[in-house]
This record gives sequence, C-alpha cells and structure tokens, in this order.
Amino acid sequence: MKQLDFAIRQYQETSPDRSRFDDDSFSRLAVWYEEDVAPVLDEYSRRPRFRRYASWPITELQAGAKTELRRLIEQVDRSLVDCAQAILETIELDEILTALQNEFPPLDQVTSGTFSTDGTSDTATDETSLWDPIEDHLRQLKRFALRPWDDLVNVQDYFGTQPKVSSVENGIAICWADAIVSLNPRLLPIGNFIVRSMWERIRPSRKLFSESKDFFLTIGHKLGKPLWAKVEDAHRQYETDYDAIRYALENFQNKHLTDACIALTQLYVAMNGNADVGWLGLDSQNVERGASEINARMRSLRGPEIHDRIATHLTSLQNLYVLEGSSEAEFERLIASRSLVVNCNERLVYWKADSITVSRKQFEFLRLVAERVTTKRTVIGNDLDAAESTSDSALASMVDRLRKRLPQELARTIKHNGEGYYLDLRDNDVVVLASQKTSTAQT
Repeated sequence: MKQLDFAIRQYQETSPDRSRFDDDSFSRLAVWYEEDVAPVLDEYSRRPRFRRYASWPITELQAGAKTELRRLIEQVDRSLVDCAQAILETIELDEILTALQNEFPPLDQVTSGTFSTDGTSDTATDETSLWDPIEDHLRQLKRFALRPWDDLVNVQDYFGTQPKVSSVENGIAICWADAIVSLNPRLLPIGNFIVRSMWERIRPSRKLFSESKDFFLTIGHKLGKPLWAKVEDAHRQYETDYDAIRYALENFQNKHLTDACIALTQLYVAMNGNADVGWLGLDSQNVERGASEINARMRSLRGPEIHDRIATHLTSLQNLYVLEGSSEAEFERLIASRSLVVNCNERLVYWKADSITVSRKQFEFLRLVAERVTTKRTVIGNDLDAAESTSDSALASMVDRLRKRLPQELARTIKHNGEGYYLDLRDNDVVVLASQKTSTAQT
C-alpha cells in the first residue's frame, strides 16, 4: 500500500469519536503525525507537481506575474484608489461637509470603565469621549486615496500575515488594523494566507464606500442634489473589479488541490525544523516565524476539527495525478527519492527535486556520466557524438560552462581522474530513464 493511502487509512482508524476527544486522543494523533503524515509530506514536498500547486499564490499573484489574476488584482487596486479619491473630492466640498457634520454630529462613546465594590455595594463608572463619525470616515477615505500600501499582495504572508508598521508614536510601532488577518487561529491555523491577507486589505474599502453612499443619499435628498451620481461611475467600476477578482479566486481550476498543497506545506514546515522550502523563494526569517506560530496554534487546539481538515487535505493529494495517471506519479516519485534524475526522451534533468536547464550537448554529457555511475567508466570527448568528434579540450571547456550552470553541490560531483570525467555519486542516488516518463529506470 502506498504511504499516502496508508496515512489516510490510519487516520480513519485512529481518529476518535468527537464525543470522546481526550488526552489519549492527542497521544494517538501525535503518533499519526510523526509516523504516518511526516514521511508523506517529506516526500511530496520534493515532487515538482506538489511544489507548483503549493507555490501557486506566489507565482500567480505576486507583483510582476504575467497572469490574468495579477491583472485583476492591479485593476481592483486602481479602481479602489480612484473611487476613494472621487468620494473624498466630493465630500470635502464645503457645502457637503457642513451638511454632513450637521446631520451626523459627534457622539459620546464609552472608551473605558472602572468597577469597585466595598462588600455591600458595587460602583461602576464609564469613561466617555466624543466620536466624530464624519471625521473618522474622512480619515479612512484619505488613507485609501493616498494608497499607503506597496501592493495588495504580499507573498511573505504565506505562513501568516506580516503586520506592517504605519506609524511610530512615542516609540511604539502602530500597525494598520486591516493588515492583520481577522481570523480565528484556533479554527484556521493553516491555509492560503496570501489570499486571505489580500482580502483583509481590500474588504474595509467596500464597507467604507457603502457608508459613503448612505451619507451621500441622505444629504443629497435634503439638499435636493444627486450627490452620489457624481461618484457613481467610479464606484460601479470598483464593484465590477471587486466582483471579478473575487469570482476568479473562488473558482480557479484545481482550487481544492491548491489549498491542500499550501496547507500541507505549512504543516510540513511546522512539524519539521529541518524542512527545506527554499523553492518558495520566501524570506527565511518569515518562514521560521510563521512555522513557529502555526506550530503553537496547532498545539493549542482542543478539538478534532483541524485534524479532520488535514486528513481531508491528504485525501486531496490522491488527485494530484488524476489526469496524468500512474506514469507521471512514478516519474515524480523518482525525482523525490533520488538526487539526480535524467529523462532521455524528455531531455529533463532534476537535482534534489529542482529542474535544471542545460544545452543539448550538456544534457548528453550528464546522461553519459549518470549512466556510467554503476560501471565507473569515464566520459571523454569522443563519447559525446559519434558523428562529430569532440576534443578533450573542447569537452573540458564545455564542462566548465556546465559547472557554472549547475547547483554547486552537483557541480562538485563532476570529477576528472586523468582519463575522463565521472560522477562521484552512489548508484542509488542516480536514475536514468531511457525513453518516456513511463520508462523503466535504467540505473
């Protein structure tokens, strides 16, 4: 039985009844995570297809991405600012602002309180202050109109939202409230934080513009002026762009599989202090901090919900190769389990699960030295092309160029013993596929 299938079956046998979730349940689940889940995540995290799904929000949404989703994000970014500026320009007109301030005057608001008792009677005291709804509304509009964010998408949010300092007052860093994900971490300690964080930056504007509309309709009716008509086009464009990106992010192809790979990558890092996710291209300090936070959230959970969610994500992995079938799965299993994989027909080279791009001659050289790992035979110039003789000096120059393109660890394994070149690797570190991805490994 495959390791993934076994892990899923073990959860079904291990997971306790919801009415009897106790310390013993956590002990059994801890064993399940360590013995069954960890090996699955360790292997799948090295599979190219898993990595593509897990890095989806980075490759598709980050600044500079040439994707339709990125275009929609930039579109809603522009229309959000345009709408805020249009509303602000109208609301700051003296006649409009005065009418709003008269209609919606400052209100007393409880800001703090004290409670005391002497044993016979209790005393409660409220501290109040004036809250000006129009002033507060203007402040929020100005913030959106000035566009203080660098980008609506921050790929460093992958393991958890990165709070951004908006100002420093008396030596204390003040963060934007909407830049911190309003989630219940007890229920959602893992997931697509990049998208969630982006929505938390956008959503407050929608509520704000709705309040602006209410203000304008109220005052416009009293003044006998169609105030909202002045900004209606800008607001309609914003709503159109908002709906477009929301629909696209809720309905993109293979969403469930993407969400599963993201969540399982987060779990993998939280469980494994030595996890290598350099392929995500994220800041290492953010990865470490996010992993620590996810780990703490996971440990604080006292119910079965999150474990059910993780088991569901594992089940989704069974669909990773649903269109390609077992041949592609086997090819990627080899990539995950071997150091060097060379596919002759597809001219693909993978080192430690990372794809390497090389020229035709460089590929032929790598194929030859990989095939000869078992026999320990060396490669010389004439081995490259029977029809086109290659001198040893030309081969040496080509190998030097190749070493510069390869990861240093792989480049160091290409050695010369005075007669020719060879790979200083063990037999079980290398596999050469003779033809299609379906081919049996040659080495």
